[in-house]
Amino acid sequence: MNNTEAFIQAVKKYKNIMIIISGSPDPDALASAHALKILLSSLTINSDIMITKKLSLSQNKAFAGYLSIPVSFKKKLSPEKYDAYIVPDFQTNIVEGISNFIPCAAHIDHHTKTDIKVPSDFSLIRTDAGSTSSLVALLIKDHLPVLDRKNLVSASTALMFGIQTDTDKYEHTTPIDIDALRYLSEYSDQKIINKINGIPISPSTMRYYKKAAENQHSYKDWKIYGIGYIDIEHRDSIAIVADLLLKEIDNQTVVVFALVEDKSRNDLFLDVSFRSRSENLDINALIKNITATGGGRQYKGAYQIKLEYFRACPDKNLLWETVEITTIDRLKKARDGIYISEISSFYSSVLKRAVSFFKK
Repeated sequence: MNNTEAFIQAVKKYKNIMIIISGSPDPDALASAHALKILLSSLTINSDIMITKKLSLSQNKAFAGYLSIPVSFKKKLSPEKYDAYIVPDFQTNIVEGISNFIPCAAHIDHHTKTDIKVPSDFSLIRTDAGSTSSLVALLIKDHLPVLDRKNLVSASTALMFGIQTDTDKYEHTTPIDIDALRYLSEYSDQKIINKINGIPISPSTMRYYKKAAENQHSYKDWKIYGIGYIDIEHRDSIAIVADLLLKEIDNQTVVVFALVEDKSRNDLFLDVSFRSRSENLDINALIKNITATGGGRQYKGAYQIKLEYFRACPDKNLLWETVEITTIDRLKKARDGIYISEISSFYSSVLKRAVSFFKK
């Protein structure tokens, strides 16, 4: 039984499925959810795409708009009306307020596996894929009967853009991504992708980029940037700023962090984004040594720390200074940990070679 057959067997048990984008509704997550909804519809299964974080970047809003991706924003998800749920493009399939009430029909992701999960009827976790969109594309590729032309074009266009985004404009594609791209290129609407790509970076993101550049901290081969306070509406700007800073010639690994305020929920959290050119840096392991509330894959990652208790702090500047000092110190220790591991690994390999030599 191939993956597509296993997926169909898993979801056919349910009539109404909630597709949950647990993390940031970025193009890879949106595309995967959109294509899965289309695939479920072809199986006469009703589904809804739920997001718990609003679309913030103008490009992501345009992406959802051009392809009419039907997303519903909910501050708090409810399992009522649904028999099961699906989580695409997120490291864990545990969803607060959902996992204890209805089963997980499918979990599809390309990030490093985690033990923090619940059982799912279908699980497809491939760290050798550059995007979740590639994995979903291959599910559609092997699906029979073939989707009708309109839905196939819509799903293919979305997935193509999802792959483009998560592989840094195809710079970090893997054989799985290339296989998916070969299939999708026959059906995707390049005109829509060109329109989305033509949308400039928002002025607010550029302001945060300038602010980060003015608050740079260098440590070994890392550059650490603090943005300060940022509204939840612009949260995705943190990752975009990290992408932009990595393009600067002398930057090998960059970390961008900010305090994100969600006034509608009376919420506050620290958001930290990693970007790197290094093929040897295990960002997921590095983040897991800092906190369990985050993760990564090759070249990028992120973590969040909830700080809602400190929203009552009467001195916002003092709170930022405290968070900034603590975060920079924690990141430096994380970098030192990598350095110690590198030295230990080096001497271990030397010792093994020496022992092998004397045995001869």
